[in-house]
Amino acid sequence: MTPDLSCYGEGIRGLADLVGDFDLRSPMDVHAWYRVEWQAIAELLGFSQELEATLAPLRVVRDRVTATNQAGVDAFARWLRGQRPGLSDSHARTQDAVLAQLLAVGQERGELWRVTADPTTLAAGACYDDGGQLRRAFYSDTAPGYFGDGWNGPPPRAESACGWTTPLVLHLGTFPWVYSSRIDGTAVGARWASGATMPAITGMRAMARLLEPGGNLHQDARQVAAIFEHFTAHTAPLIARLPVYQSGRAVAGHLYRRAGFLYVHQGSLHLAGLPGPRGRIAAPAYNYALRRFACFFAVRRAALRALVALPSDIQRIAECSADPCLRRHVEEVARAG
Repeated sequence: MTPDLSCYGEGIRGLADLVGDFDLRSPMDVHAWYRVEWQAIAELLGFSQELEATLAPLRVVRDRVTATNQAGVDAFARWLRGQRPGLSDSHARTQDAVLAQLLAVGQERGELWRVTADPTTLAAGACYDDGGQLRRAFYSDTAPGYFGDGWNGPPPRAESACGWTTPLVLHLGTFPWVYSSRIDGTAVGARWASGATMPAITGMRAMARLLEPGGNLHQDARQVAAIFEHFTAHTAPLIARLPVYQSGRAVAGHLYRRAGFLYVHQGSLHLAGLPGPRGRIAAPAYNYALRRFACFFAVRRAALRALVALPSDIQRIAECSADPCLRRHVEEVARAG
């Protein structure tokens, strides 16, 4: 039985199809699908060589999902250590402590894709010491963007030592593109590292958690679907202006639509982008975000199809979910015996 994802929105079924279907009960399916998806992540962010080195030993493992996700995070970490640090040690320590809190709260609430918190309740008030002056550890993402209409309130319940006047909002499902209004260039989350601390690894681990059946089912998919609807509403008019790629008729260096994603013929995708009323959207950021949405629902579909074969603790996550679509599927499986 192929689970019906239309309860999350009419466009969700086609969205999942962008990255193909797979069966969680088939080791070969799991190996092939997760390998392809991590290769797509690594190619876009620049750690393909490191990924191949970490994937090589995984030919014989029992839990291919967990092992492949860990290999992807490890490869990203190895690549990150070779980059120039983007943060001071003080900044990175505060970010890492805050992210650890947000992950714990987000998983408990079933809202890990986008986490929102009063910064004054977080580690160090989400402030770091910059030469004796306290500064915000994250960007205050209040402007309308491609993942939402801005987050101006409610304001922090206590006075912030570093000037927070809005909630802290991070889109960890699309990490390292984490800010709704800042997807116009290089992913800022990929620079979250100092010589001693690497909060970017924590962020990548959060994204990978949503690719696992347990983490995926724990997330309320209604939140992801609503953000996707906002994303596509503000990008679809921009994408529609582009020609569809046709082999033999494409012009070198031009941007095209190809199999649902953006493609530059004989040129660099990293230099391409589209201007829009909510700011420029970089072509890599668009492809990456779209793929994250598609992968989430592809994993959700695979997890629902294989639910009775999944470990009992994962089945209980589905049974106790606040997501009505997920509970409805559990009930249908129970009636079918």
